[in-house]
Amino acid sequence: MATIRVLDADDADAFRALRLEGLRDSPTAFGASHDDEVHFTRGDFVRRVEPTKDSWLLGAFDDESAMVGCIGWYRDRGAKVSHKSHIWGIYVTPRHRRKGIACALVTELIARAKSNTGVTQIELFVAAGNSSAACLYESIGFKRVAVHPNSLFVDGRYIDEELSILHIT
Repeated sequence: MATIRVLDADDADAFRALRLEGLRDSPTAFGASHDDEVHFTRGDFVRRVEPTKDSWLLGAFDDESAMVGCIGWYRDRGAKVSHKSHIWGIYVTPRHRRKGIACALVTELIARAKSNTGVTQIELFVAAGNSSAACLYESIGFKRVAVHPNSLFVDGRYIDEELSILHIT
């Protein structure tokens, strides 16, 4: 099984490589695009992986210490919305899929999010038609609550996204 830990600045290059792979190979799974992020500097990626109280990334590492998966989390800011938090950027390399890594990443993220005082829910978007991701989140307890029509425009077509929420209190 993969080792999972919070990423830091030392992981910026590995995260960049994994993130760009995911954006290139699974463009409908992300709100971001490879064409945009390929131009981000190393400093941009260092800032992204630096953990804070309200934002962090987890990485999954194989036996050779290579990053094979990642998931991001952030909490909304502001008195009226700080109870909400979000999953973003989950990706596992194709060679390491179906080994429980995505489930382990989400489970660890939930455990860590629960430790943030006042956070009561985690939200995420899944591209409509991505049944494997939707099934994973449903198996963990996420409930689909809405559809955002035409949320993404990828390769000349619109993609709907489904909003799912997990209440963690």
